[in-house]
Amino acid sequence: PRPSQALPVGRHTHVRHEGLRNEMTYFTQLLLAFTLPPLRLRPHLASSRLARLTMADERGVATDSTKRSGFRFSSGGASSDGLGDSKPSSPYLPISEGYLDGDKPDAAWALAATNFVKQGRTILSQIGETVGLLPGDPLRPPACLGLSLSNEAVKEAERRREAAGGSVDAHPVSRTLYDVGCLLLDNLFDQRPIQRFWFLEIIARIPYFSYVSMLHLYESFGWWRGPELRKVHNAEEWNELHHLLIMEALGGNAQWSDRFLGYHVAFAYYWILIGVYLCSPRIAYQFMELLEAHAVDTYSTFVKENRERLSQLPPPAVARSYYAEGDLYYFDDFQVDRKPGSRRPACDSLLDVFENIAIDEGEHVKTMRACQDYAVLGKVVVSPHAVNSDTSSATSDEERRALWKQWAEEVNQLGGAAGPRVSFGAESSEEWPLK
Repeated sequence: PRPSQALPVGRHTHVRHEGLRNEMTYFTQLLLAFTLPPLRLRPHLASSRLARLTMADERGVATDSTKRSGFRFSSGGASSDGLGDSKPSSPYLPISEGYLDGDKPDAAWALAATNFVKQGRTILSQIGETVGLLPGDPLRPPACLGLSLSNEAVKEAERRREAAGGSVDAHPVSRTLYDVGCLLLDNLFDQRPIQRFWFLEIIARIPYFSYVSMLHLYESFGWWRGPELRKVHNAEEWNELHHLLIMEALGGNAQWSDRFLGYHVAFAYYWILIGVYLCSPRIAYQFMELLEAHAVDTYSTFVKENRERLSQLPPPAVARSYYAEGDLYYFDDFQVDRKPGSRRPACDSLLDVFENIAIDEGEHVKTMRACQDYAVLGKVVVSPHAVNSDTSSATSDEERRALWKQWAEEVNQLGGAAGPRVSFGAESSEEWPLK
């Protein structure tokens, strides 16, 4: 209040921020922007705190474990825009901001300044929680989910896979970098599986950015054109993006330190892979095969260790949007060994979500192997939709002849009795193309 205004007795603690802001200097306003709790940055958290949420299962009956944890289970559902968990029964963080990440594209310095203020708030809040000045929120994901992951179990799964013949014949330098990366993951994210998965997914998208950038460069210079390969890589990145959004809905990027590390490692990784692809596309694809195989081991172990708990938790809305309710064209497009529409996984619980992610990572391994064959042997990698819509899917002369005869019959039916006749049979001496 201004000096001329008197505060009512007993109302001292109810002064509004708006009244104070009119008298503040620019410096004070900037300081306030950094020191306000993170809930001011993301106001939707204030209305969706888990302390005020209940989780009801599909049958409307709480299980024993959910009763103990104070939650009821809900299968959840997508919001009206298909991006966030806006229903009050959802236990997860809305990810509309993470999906759209701002109102519009802007100049680099404007985006950087906005991000600086946004990140600055969370830096101070994380420091405050670490030293005990600010209370943590045990009911905010991922802390409230009760999930765990054993590093030793992941290593054992990797040893079993390699002993069974599933090892990746990687370059020694690639293998060394991979081993160092796994060691860092084990130490930085010990017993923090959701944060670890978020970090993995922020890194997992980067190779596809690098590959597409190099393919654009080759095409721009007129050296080589591979539009189908670019299409597959775009679909792979789209898949990894939705894995990332799922982890963000689960709170995997809640801490500033995790975001800082993930973004900077991703930036460096992008340019390293640009250089590697420039010299050897095969090695670039091979290193990604290493990472994807590790992801299969990690997610499979996580599912095995947390199966019961995961089956009691609902899927985030973004997961249902990607696996069950959205446009599944891109979902089919990165799975080069499957026919479009042949895989339609369930997505009724968080267990289904993580099982789907593990299978996705296995499909990425297959695609990376196919890309290596492309780089070494020239075995073309194309979109599954292109394969199934083209006559090249007919692998024998007999199949191609049958397709041509079918086409001829359709043309004759359209032309009618007086129209031209087309014949591609043994009685015709006319040559017809086989390729």
